[in-house]
Amino acid sequence: MGGVVISYTAQLWIDPALSIAIAVLILWSSLSILRETLNILLEGTPRGIHLEEIAAEIRSRAGVLDVHDLHVWSLGSEVHALNCHIAIADIPPSESEAILHDVTERLEARFRIHHTTIQFEHAACAVEHGCVMPVSAGHSH
Repeated sequence: MGGVVISYTAQLWIDPALSIAIAVLILWSSLSILRETLNILLEGTPRGIHLEEIAAEIRSRAGVLDVHDLHVWSLGSEVHALNCHIAIADIPPSESEAILHDVTERLEARFRIHHTTIQFEHAACAVEHGCVMPVSAGHSH
């Protein structure tokens, strides 16, 4: 018995053409998924995130002197992480904790960044500028 070709149309070329068109459509639609996956795997800055805006938001907080080594990457399609160094004055830990809390709230509210690693760098306290550390008299080591 010879092979029987069944076609839904009288034109035999339409079936292969439609198959090729569908294959091209599938490849075209998968390119954005592939791009996003590569960006996540390579820890690239997520689309729509602008580091300058984030740095400006952090700097706008009272007590923040500067921000550097800022990096934002994706942990998943809509889950972003951030790490940075923030320069602050030489202040007590309770005050720096308030700065940290406020900065993380701002990052969550404005940029939907929920996973942060922030390292504080304290400005040097020079004695010639009137900065002295109290020393208790009569206490020796």
